[in-house]
Amino acid sequence: GVAILMLQWMQGSLLTMVPRVGFPFSAGYALSGRILAYTAFACLTTALIAGASPALFVFHSNLNEVLKEGSRSDTAGAASRRTRSLLVIGEVALATVALVGAGLFVRSFHNIRAIQPGFDPGGVLFGRFFIETAGYTGDQIEQFAFRLKERLLAAPGVETVTYSDFVPLSTTAGPYNFVQVDGYTTVPGESLSVNRALVAPDYFGTMRIPILEGRDFNARDERKAEPVMIVNQAFANRFFQGRSPVGRKVRAAGKVCTVVGLAKDSKYFSPSEAPRPYFYLAFQQFYNGSPELYFLVRNAGQPEQAIPLLRRAVTETDPNAAAFHAVPLAEYTEVATLGQKVAANLMGALGLVCLLLAAMGLYSVMSYTVSQRIPEIGIRMAMGARPLNVIAMVVGQGMTLALVGLAVGTVAAFAVTRLVSSMLFRVGAADPASFVLAGLFLSAVALLATWLPAFRATRIDPMLSLRK
Repeated sequence: GVAILMLQWMQGSLLTMVPRVGFPFSAGYALSGRILAYTAFACLTTALIAGASPALFVFHSNLNEVLKEGSRSDTAGAASRRTRSLLVIGEVALATVALVGAGLFVRSFHNIRAIQPGFDPGGVLFGRFFIETAGYTGDQIEQFAFRLKERLLAAPGVETVTYSDFVPLSTTAGPYNFVQVDGYTTVPGESLSVNRALVAPDYFGTMRIPILEGRDFNARDERKAEPVMIVNQAFANRFFQGRSPVGRKVRAAGKVCTVVGLAKDSKYFSPSEAPRPYFYLAFQQFYNGSPELYFLVRNAGQPEQAIPLLRRAVTETDPNAAAFHAVPLAEYTEVATLGQKVAANLMGALGLVCLLLAAMGLYSVMSYTVSQRIPEIGIRMAMGARPLNVIAMVVGQGMTLALVGLAVGTVAAFAVTRLVSSMLFRVGAADPASFVLAGLFLSAVALLATWLPAFRATRIDPMLSLRK
């Protein structure tokens, strides 16, 4: 019952990690009878195996030798002590592997979050329109977008407004076109497929993507005007060898375009991607009725404050187009790091669970050991042993097990982390900081788990223990 409640809580926690991207997301499955039956069977089988081991040990023990010994501490025997020690060492080793993995994934997530995407999503409201439900034609969509932009610009607090058929670091794969660059010689097997976006005027100002050379799109870049495009730095480096692209001719989307601007590189699909060639086309010149329409509104206040403005402007422009989803762009683009975020949180949770189990196992074994050595501890204290000596003895025994488990776990972690090295970003599978921090944290928890039974051992009454 407790496990089922924890599962429900974990599913809810997982859903809180998912940004509001505008479509439903399910983080789990319904608990069916088959799943519950399988889980119950696995738990009962594990409990039976764990409980049967001591019973089999007692069953195979020589009763005459046990009676001759007459001591509970000796009854367990060396084999039993070795078994307990091996179990504790195994728990500590597993906790070490889990904590190292958690450290690597957490560092990887923070590294990828620290990357500058090349645009500023702060203060921008992202609005996604489901215009296909309104039955618009391509021309009607263009007119709707133009009128909506004009209404939003007249609203108080709105600084800039633009729209596009693609938003970087989003959930879509992104459109692309084949290009033919004037003066560029291709090599055999080279792909000339380049990703692009249709953007309206003020796109670069709204996204705060610097125009390094040339100009932005403007209202004069309409369908009857000369086709124009803006390329990024990676495009210029590949096709123009780093020379100025302004004024050069590029054939794309069935038209010969003149490059009018050079934009700074940014991230388009993943924060960890290398610079890739990319180009922008004027929305008014190349839009062909695609259902993808995204509005970007930079507001003077918080992005959420622009949602009522957007809703009112849409209703005034065309009530039939009221189906849209709005969310701050900074939150929407977090979907690009969702995988790393989930991995870091799940590995962190697994590490904490393994750490808790290791601490409980170490505490239980040392508590049992102290209870079995009460007469010995009483004799030592009666002969003058100080509490500090007793603590050192018990803690030393427990920390020996912990350090052996830590050593085994470190070796195992070196092997296991190499299997997930491709999932890490800017952190090596043998990252020293992750290993050192995991070792220090685990050692501190182990020290606490052994100190508690050791401190309780100093409370033993020597005379009472001798009488026993």
